[in-house]
Amino acid sequence: MEDVRIYCDFHRITPEIYEQLKGMIPFDQVDYDGDVLRLDHEGHYILIDDFIEAVSNLLPENGYGHVEFIDQLEWEVTRYTIKPGKIESKVVKVDNVLDAHQRDHGL
Repeated sequence: MEDVRIYCDFHRITPEIYEQLKGMIPFDQVDYDGDVLRLDHEGHYILIDDFIEAVSNLLPENGYGHVEFIDQLEWEVTRYTIKPGKIESKVVKVDNVLDAHQRDHGL
């Protein structure tokens, strides 16, 4: 079993921003379509804090991103919301993910 699974999507990533980021991407799987950067990793722990901080600092005004960091050993999910110059995170126990999602979205 993998230690972590990490899924990311960053929107409004211009080719110029991508060129600045691509040398510091710590993820195994990279998909860039000229606007959206999608990243995946399944395996051992990797450090992502410096990378998502760099993304946040480079995002244009209308840019945004999300990261789902699933820790399969601690059995928790850290959800990051990335906006220009701002990173918010929320930790949810895996057993409570659906309950937290329903509560947060009024379902």
